Amino acid sequence: MKFKIKNFLLLFLLMLPFGNFPQLFNFGEDTGSLLITLVILPLFIAWLVLEKKLYVPLRQNNKILLLIIFIGIIFDLISIFAGTVNFSDGLIVLLQFSIPKLLFIYLIVVIAERISLMQAEQLMKFFTIIVVISLFASVFLYFLNPIPEFVFYDGQTRFAGFHFELVNYTYVILICFFIYSYFKKFSYINFVIVLIFLYFSARTNAFYPFVGIAILSILLTRLKMLFITKLMLASVIILTPLIGIFLDYFSFLDIIAVRQSTEFSLEGSSLYVRLYPWALAMQHILDNPFMMPIGLGMLGISPYIIETENLFGGTGITAIIAEYGILSIFIMPFIFIYFAKIVNECSKIMDKNARICVLTILMLSVTYICIQSGFFNLTAWSISIIIQTIALKYSNKKLNQNSA
Repeated sequence: MKFKIKNFLLLFLLMLPFGNFPQLFNFGEDTGSLLITLVILPLFIAWLVLEKKLYVPLRQNNKILLLIIFIGIIFDLISIFAGTVNFSDGLIVLLQFSIPKLLFIYLIVVIAERISLMQAEQLMKFFTIIVVISLFASVFLYFLNPIPEFVFYDGQTRFAGFHFELVNYTYVILICFFIYSYFKKFSYINFVIVLIFLYFSARTNAFYPFVGIAILSILLTRLKMLFITKLMLASVIILTPLIGIFLDYFSFLDIIAVRQSTEFSLEGSSLYVRLYPWALAMQHILDNPFMMPIGLGMLGISPYIIETENLFGGTGITAIIAEYGILSIFIMPFIFIYFAKIVNECSKIMDKNARICVLTILMLSVTYICIQSGFFNLTAWSISIIIQTIALKYSNKKLNQNSA
């Protein structure tokens, strides 16, 4: 049986729903995603051998995206051999994170660009089914190993399935709702029901930004306010760096925090703990604005970040700014242009229901990419580039149907 290349994307989509599944056997948090990469790598090599060629990305923006990651790896090597980071630690980051990131994004890009509209839609359906299976399975399997921070959190008062974090769970539930709505038609009543369920099951601070983005995306897309939608996109991209720089001025957010706080600090506020990694990353770039970039994935082991116990790795786009340094002046505008072009394509979809759903899925994915990091956001990148394909090919399909 021939392995279909689109199934690579399905493997990437598995990373979030089953990211924490191995905790059932006490193998450690987020091991699921790492195990999936061990499946992808040999398949990827076998695929290259069988194809006897390297595919080139079809779209210019995707080529630039890969080039940015490659440049990050060049600076990884410079930091390792210049002694900026510990040699062995740097080598581990390079081999376990940076190079796989380049390979996986390349794989996502060249395959997602080449699948048909029907295949793209099938992948989104499969993703929803996978998530639903993971949620139901997690409830039953949890009782085989009822350890803290696995499926249920905080004494079983909060639920995240196998998703490792409540942020991941919140993102995935909303994505699946809009995938369902893409095929079955969006309903405000169903949307409210999902929001109520999500609020009480997850009880996470991530609820507010994701839901806010979803509501704005629905309204702006329904009203065809493309320019304002792009302003929202720009706001999502720059918001985490701004919070990182001016963290102390965001203490008012504790008012809507899901857990009580005594003060807006590491010791007194769970929300502050979530936002603090952004402050660490932005403090580095403010202290060293013209220093040579340290390289992709090197922030946590660099001498510039002393408080690594509070970094978590969850720094999202602020990590990119800190790691690429002065080059971020060019990278940040590119990130906006990259997603703005996909927004443009989504806005051309004539069917209102499809347009609302794909644009909201895209904006939720951009938000996730900006606030989370590591292998988990490979799922979000997969969904974003699949949406890019759907938007481009959906319009072509309708045009061909009309001409026929």
